[in-house]
Amino acid sequence: MAVLGIHDGLGASASTIEKGNIIGAVSEERFTRQKNDVGFPFNSIEYLNENFDEINQIAISWIGGSAFIRRFLPKYEEKRRLLWRKQIKKPSHSKMKLNNIVYNFIQNQKPKRLWHSLGKTASHSLEKRIKKTGLQFDKFYYVDHHMAHAASAYYTCGFDPCLIITLDGSGDGLSGTINIGRKGDIEKIEEFEASKSLGLFFGAVTSALDMRYSEDEGKTMSLAPYSYPIRIRELEKIINIKDGKPNSNFTIKNELLMAEWIKNNILWKYNRESLAYAAQHHLENCVMEIFRKYMGETGIQKIAVAGGVFANVILNMRLREMPEVKDFFVFPHMGDGGLSTGAALYVDHMINGKFNKKQIDNVYFGSSFKYQEIEQTLKKYKNKIEYEERSDISKFTGELINKGNIILWFQDRMEFGPRALGNRSILAPAGNIECKDKLNLIIKRRPYFQPFCPTLLEEDANKILENYDKPNRFMSVGYTSKKKVKDKIKAVVHIDNTTRPQVLGDENKKYKTLIQTVKKENGLGIVLNTSFNKHRYPIVCSPNDAVWALLNTGVKHLSIGDFYVRKKD
Repeated sequence: MAVLGIHDGLGASASTIEKGNIIGAVSEERFTRQKNDVGFPFNSIEYLNENFDEINQIAISWIGGSAFIRRFLPKYEEKRRLLWRKQIKKPSHSKMKLNNIVYNFIQNQKPKRLWHSLGKTASHSLEKRIKKTGLQFDKFYYVDHHMAHAASAYYTCGFDPCLIITLDGSGDGLSGTINIGRKGDIEKIEEFEASKSLGLFFGAVTSALDMRYSEDEGKTMSLAPYSYPIRIRELEKIINIKDGKPNSNFTIKNELLMAEWIKNNILWKYNRESLAYAAQHHLENCVMEIFRKYMGETGIQKIAVAGGVFANVILNMRLREMPEVKDFFVFPHMGDGGLSTGAALYVDHMINGKFNKKQIDNVYFGSSFKYQEIEQTLKKYKNKIEYEERSDISKFTGELINKGNIILWFQDRMEFGPRALGNRSILAPAGNIECKDKLNLIIKRRPYFQPFCPTLLEEDANKILENYDKPNRFMSVGYTSKKKVKDKIKAVVHIDNTTRPQVLGDENKKYKTLIQTVKKENGLGIVLNTSFNKHRYPIVCSPNDAVWALLNTGVKHLSIGDFYVRKKD
């Protein structure tokens, strides 16, 4: 009997947990092809229900009043998302000020009992939706937003006892929590109000830089190294740390209005790079201060984290390198898309008492396709493509990469989370700048300052990375690369000599064989690995998505299952 976790907000997803183990987990965007889908995850639930053991319990994340707004007014949530993506007209200044007044009033969702009551009322409509899927189940459970984040980190990190820290924009009236995980139980010892949000602050800076709120924060992080060191004290007035907690007397809380204020009062005095640098370093210093405070109070030095703030891999690098930190883990789907997993893990432990004490080593929790399904798809496109079956697909693809080719790589079960980790990836030589530039031109359309990332073999990690201690399987932490190998990996190293690697062990043998083939040519087991998707589209899910991407980009080669595919001339 399994527990089904559901998240029906930004990054909608569903997950299945059985006896402490993640059996399946998928994001709705992969099925609908709408990036960061905010709808109800019908397709995700259908996939999990058809492919895994009988589900008899339902865990729903996000129970506060914001759930009430989202579930009864889904169009409001969709419109908000379109605003963040700059796909509809920006509201007038007066309307943003009105929204700010309302947001100031409701942001912290107090009194809690009232807001939870509203949230559960809205969740009854959610229960009706779930019943429409045909699922047979015994009971619904509701899990607080930040408890779901905390559970996702704790039940997958392998640490016990463990200090669990969550930080994001906001959820259920909070922007973060401090928790202790011990013997499978989670105790919350501190919480941070939504009105004092490090995630909102960094998102507003991103928007002030004319990028997309809640999506392009990684670009702000990537832009920062292009500046000279600078401290902008006005940013510290927006948010700071007091007694180990985020503190703010800043009256603007609406993300777009805050972005407008930053643009008008700060950015006009500095360049974009300087603002990005100052914001990145202020975020790092704030979070490090929080870490020091609660490590000191609890005496616990093994830390697991979740929440959108921890999508920032350079922040995570600084945290990992703190001398006080003994061990550090970031849940791979750290944003709201991971809430379905956390909610289900929490309920599964509550019901069954099972606690997986091993750290997860992969996130291959999504759909896979049989030989016949792939071949049937390829036959549909026989007028546009030609293909051949290869029993040596990994070695063959590795040899193509060694010849300077970009490869679309589609294998086995789809990854869960924002990173491509060797099953839905675009691969290229790690030392070939020309391939990197082609990727930007024909598929990704990234700005000049946004780097690509590598997958490297665990056996070669010490040759490539400074201060390497243990493998990070999920591209969730940055490292400094060694200068002596820079020429061999220049396509995956940023201007500040940092890189965000996936360190590969034996968890994906087909992918490992490919990289071992690459190593025979250049002496290092490393490839450029970016997500298999066209600009503004989600990562591909099905063989049909993969062939569509081949036909609609300038890439010439696709390795899918045991088939090598290329476009006809």
